[in-house]
Amino acid sequence: MQTTRTNRPSLLRTTTSIGLFATLALIAPLAHALQDAPAKAPTAAPATAPTTTDEAAKPKVDLPKASDLIAKAGEAVGGKDAWSKVKSIEMTGTMEIPAANMKGKMTTKALAPNLMVTSMELPGFGSVRQGFDGTTAWAVDPSSGPRLVEGGEREMIAREASFLKEFELEKLWPSLETVGEGQFAGVDCWKVSAKRGDETATLWFEKATNLARGSSMTVETQFGKIPVTSEILEYRDFNGLKVGSRTEVKQMGQKMVSTIETVVFDQVDPKDAELPADIKALLEPEPADEDGDEDADADAKPAAPAAPAAPAAPAAPATPAAPKP
Repeated sequence: MQTTRTNRPSLLRTTTSIGLFATLALIAPLAHALQDAPAKAPTAAPATAPTTTDEAAKPKVDLPKASDLIAKAGEAVGGKDAWSKVKSIEMTGTMEIPAANMKGKMTTKALAPNLMVTSMELPGFGSVRQGFDGTTAWAVDPSSGPRLVEGGEREMIAREASFLKEFELEKLWPSLETVGEGQFAGVDCWKVSAKRGDETATLWFEKATNLARGSSMTVETQFGKIPVTSEILEYRDFNGLKVGSRTEVKQMGQKMVSTIETVVFDQVDPKDAELPADIKALLEPEPADEDGDEDADADAKPAAPAAPAAPAAPAAPATPAAPKP
């Protein structure tokens, strides 16, 4: 696997990470187009045994504080001080939609403090790109073409582009509370309720490792708000950098699987995060409408007619010459 070695201390990082939810918005057009695609028959869930008296009588578990879980999760990925030394990361892998038998290449590049660009090549659909240059959020896909991303979708992309967002969860979610425990992504987790204004999410942290294991929330996309559940199923080390290498996402009736294959850090060129030409064109002021100018002239009030010139005074008759003597 391709990695870049440095002398910096070994650090861990999870990809709840680089633009996960921004990527969800990025592939929303594809998910929207595939809503009618045949899905695999769901596996019947095993029957749940009724709660017994003994189970109901179990003592309540002392729930850890959400702030403590977040702090431990930060330490589990290497700590803020260590991660602050990293200036960029590039991840390559694949995005797969099993029900549609579709699989394509995916690349994400991110630079501190908040630059990001993600691109995918999906056979049968085309090239899909999305990015944030610190100010402008944008996207390009075969369904919508180039567009400027605004409103709640832009805010989401801007948050995902934050390079140290794993250490800023308490800023991103002003209300955080541990509300229970349960199985998520196949492991025992603590369940945290997160709120930001009218937005809510459920975050899951593994008990054994303290790593974040995924979330359930509503994502803002160009097609409106979409419920999304993401599960980080596998982690791998890339030269001491631990990355969630396999993530399953469920949205709009589709399961999408992202796999990270290579990771390179501190090698991204800042030019890679610049706005593409077709996005820059959308930011240019529109040229003056010549037809509109002509219409404006036509709508102008006609000038008042000039007053008629006064008739010239008749010439005085000539004085007859005196008769000669």
